[in-house]
Amino acid sequence: MEATFGESIGEAYYFNADQDPATGKANAFHSALAYPPPAGPGLRVKLYWLQKKPLFWPTSWGGGPVLHPETHRHFELVQQKAVDVGLAFHLMRSFNQRRWSTLYLAAGDSDFHEAVQHLVENENVNLILIGNETTISGELLPYARAIVSVSEHAERLARG
Repeated sequence: MEATFGESIGEAYYFNADQDPATGKANAFHSALAYPPPAGPGLRVKLYWLQKKPLFWPTSWGGGPVLHPETHRHFELVQQKAVDVGLAFHLMRSFNQRRWSTLYLAAGDSDFHEAVQHLVENENVNLILIGNETTISGELLPYARAIVSVSEHAERLARG
């Protein structure tokens, strides 16, 4: 992307949730993401937690636990917590410290709409969205200077 857009990427982050964020950073995948260039991508890995909540039927349906029909295991709702807030926080902190002019964003949901809108409209930041037609929110599209389609580059990336 640096060659395509003529700018070097000063810092890059990977945000996700993990069962155990403290030990998750030590696994091989996250270590490989953090390995510095040129041998690795040199991403700053930020891991947040998963919240588990047991599921129960509505009281009108009996109110009991939602169980697997064969194993009788209690189903849980598992949700990421704080990933979006962390991304928005680090995005704004990074901009305030470094005053970069281009944001490469590989997060397609609309949770970042306000931060992106502010950066594009008030700080003259160019937005490059990374993803595909099914992963990028329509709320972010009007602010993008360009879209990098992952599907168009997938084969080249897989080959290294």
